[in-house]
Amino acid sequence: MNQNSVPLLEAAQRYLDINHAPFYMPAHKRGQGIDCEFMAIMGKNIFRLDLPELPDLEEPIAEAEALAADAYGSDRAWFLTNGSTCGVQAMLLATCQQGDKILIGRNCHKAAIAGLVLNGATPIYLPTDYLPEFDLDLGVSPETLESFLKKYPDAKAVMLVSPNYFGVCGELAKMVEIAHDFNVPLLVDAAHGAHLGFHPDLPISAIQAGADLVVQSTHKMAGSLTQSSILHLQGDRIAAEQVDRALQILRSSSPNLLLMISLDVARRQMAVNGKELLTETIRLAQKSRSQLDQIPNLRTFSQIEVPNLDETRLTVMVDRLGVTGFEADIYLHSQLNVMAEMPTLTQLVFSLSLGNTQTDIDRLVQAFQKLGKEKLITQLITNYELRITNYQLPITNYQSNLTPRQAYFAKCDRILLNNAIGCISAESLCPYPPGIPLVCIGEKITLDVVQMLQAILRSEGIINGASDETLKTILVVRQDVF
Repeated sequence: MNQNSVPLLEAAQRYLDINHAPFYMPAHKRGQGIDCEFMAIMGKNIFRLDLPELPDLEEPIAEAEALAADAYGSDRAWFLTNGSTCGVQAMLLATCQQGDKILIGRNCHKAAIAGLVLNGATPIYLPTDYLPEFDLDLGVSPETLESFLKKYPDAKAVMLVSPNYFGVCGELAKMVEIAHDFNVPLLVDAAHGAHLGFHPDLPISAIQAGADLVVQSTHKMAGSLTQSSILHLQGDRIAAEQVDRALQILRSSSPNLLLMISLDVARRQMAVNGKELLTETIRLAQKSRSQLDQIPNLRTFSQIEVPNLDETRLTVMVDRLGVTGFEADIYLHSQLNVMAEMPTLTQLVFSLSLGNTQTDIDRLVQAFQKLGKEKLITQLITNYELRITNYQLPITNYQSNLTPRQAYFAKCDRILLNNAIGCISAESLCPYPPGIPLVCIGEKITLDVVQMLQAILRSEGIINGASDETLKTILVVRQDVF
């Protein structure tokens, strides 16, 4: 297909040239009724293109999705304006129903847990390998997947995360082969992998690895607008009709045209210029990593062997500076105007993409040079060792006592978090980002989890999903339920 073509952008241009009386939604009528101050900031065209899915847009949308499938190498592609959350949940709804077993990496995003509430499937959580020195989740190994498939031959599907938030892609092609040997489809949350497959020096994409369903957050790594993603299908293990039915339930009936246009344009940019743009991104990432490794008490992943690591994701260990990642993050953005993608207790994660420049890299390196010398920071942190004790919490063999759906609808009580050890959680609590639950709804609450949650809060991290923002209390399933 002609990857220079952008049917939705061309349709947008036609709509800008039309001057008609709009008696359709949205209410602002192509900007005629929009707030003046908002218009002054945003400009006119964005509102003139804030349109419903009008009849003559159906063909350009279909053409744009076909171009996306061709560019990424899938058999079918669906544009999503609800983000990859919608795609993750559609994959689950298209493959599993209540009572079915699904093997799912325990490093999954909270969107997957919500999807399990929707479809009622029973999760069999796959433990992930862990590198404690760098507080690094390495994902599910092929050996783990094979052993669990032998133990649960009736599993209906496998869901994995690749790449994860740190850029670890794992041995995905081997995992696909193992799953297919057991005649089980493999679903991949590749939210952070929309750029993979467009440069030979990066790991292969989940689609190239042979996965059956793959969702990618195009906005994260490939330049579309926030909340826009693409869901891909290949092979015949999952019927396209099943995906269509799932999306009819989950996808907005009023998709945002601006988001879809941005997906079309981002696809063209990656297909036509992706290799050139990513060459520069990789160069900047390698240069920044080299310079950061020279700063005392800082470490990056260049010092370890991580198979299939996406080089555009830069992780900097700050634990030897005597500060948490959360504190370093606050200092960098409040004092030095450098904003990380994600802080953890021990790290800062930076997402480099086609939009970054040499100036960005210079500011990043200079900020860490100043942070390493800044005495004020270490003077402020007097309880560092107390707060960080036992920060490592590897993802081991968690299994639910109740399915997420059962726990969601169960009667529950609110109790003190310190009294909840041994109880079944009625909510999923996760540091955000990356959005991986420390405890999933339906799981038993452990002492390690409670201590980790409290350490994150003390260090000014964010816990998502808690009904009590202070985390002094938590909802647990009543004992008589199970």
